[in-house]
Amino acid sequence: MSIWKDKQKGYWRYSFQYMGKAYTGSGYGTRREAESARSVRRDSERSALPVQPKTGMGFYEASRLYLDHAERRFVHDTYTYKATILSRFLAHLGGDVEIKSISPGAVMDFLQTLPSNNAYNVHRKDLSAMFAFIRRNHRQQSGLDVNPCADIERMPHTSKPKALPSEEDILKMIMAADPETDERDLLLCCIHTLGRVDELLRLTWQDVNFESRVVTLWTRKRKGGAYEADPLPMNQDLYDVLKRVWKKRKQEQWVFFNEKAGEKGDRYHHRPRMMGSICKRAGIVPIGHSQRKIGRGKKKGKYKDIDLYYGFHSLRHFMASYLADREKVGTQAISKLLRHKSIRTTEIYLHSVDESQRSAMVSLEGKFTSKKPDAHTEGAHGET
Repeated sequence: MSIWKDKQKGYWRYSFQYMGKAYTGSGYGTRREAESARSVRRDSERSALPVQPKTGMGFYEASRLYLDHAERRFVHDTYTYKATILSRFLAHLGGDVEIKSISPGAVMDFLQTLPSNNAYNVHRKDLSAMFAFIRRNHRQQSGLDVNPCADIERMPHTSKPKALPSEEDILKMIMAADPETDERDLLLCCIHTLGRVDELLRLTWQDVNFESRVVTLWTRKRKGGAYEADPLPMNQDLYDVLKRVWKKRKQEQWVFFNEKAGEKGDRYHHRPRMMGSICKRAGIVPIGHSQRKIGRGKKKGKYKDIDLYYGFHSLRHFMASYLADREKVGTQAISKLLRHKSIRTTEIYLHSVDESQRSAMVSLEGKFTSKKPDAHTEGAHGET
């Protein structure tokens, strides 16, 4: 949720998200008026249930309670995705129903409409999380004694191998990134920290210690959802990049500052088009194709074909594999750089083969081949 003043038109505006949908309002003379209008609009949307069940807590109200909790606990993208899943299930139900009346069969009927086993498993997981939350925190009000997803089994799913850029592709990206903006600096920080892009966009100058050559990234990718600090050493390249950004800074808080934020003085929250734009300029071949629904204009509602390129997370995967394959860095050290709690997660990144397996396979070399057996072999295995 946010409140800001439109510099060009001189009035205040508000925006917020509820149940995965964005709401905005404008034309207010003061910040207080905008805040009041936002509060009234949000309460109005909360009370506009599709079809109120006659008795007991409805699925819509349960979803609202869970999403209010999720908005505080999870990052924005996770919250939005959960809201989308709950909205889809509500639409499948055909209106609001008592949550205690929802059976495992009703959930499975919905899951069977999804296009893939992966979507089936993801939707099952998030629906189960919502039912578990209501059962745990609002059992008396909802009357929900059993989670209808509890006995629904996961579907088998084979993940596609992640497309990784080559070393040549990475060098092309660096050269194609605009050095006059923060494009190249952000790209290099992703490469030299092995960090997630949202962690770098959240980076403040308090997290950068030039004297100790340590940069601290904050992550919520842990159990419980709280932000945790992960200090990382700077190599010389990362030190030079951050020093350059520091010298040309225009404010004292954010490392990657969004100048378009105006009076809010805010950071970038997303950079959704940056990697695709860099890859196009670098002449990198698309890694796939998809369709996107047009949200505005004369073609609203129609679909357009789009090319898919490497994303920020592919840089993290590439650097981990590069350190393992080219620099022969141990899995334990790479795991610490990736800041994984489990070494198993790092092994998934590396697609690594244990050295004992490699040694065992080498021991078979020359023993069983298509070559003609020598006299010793014939004697050893011939007739007596």
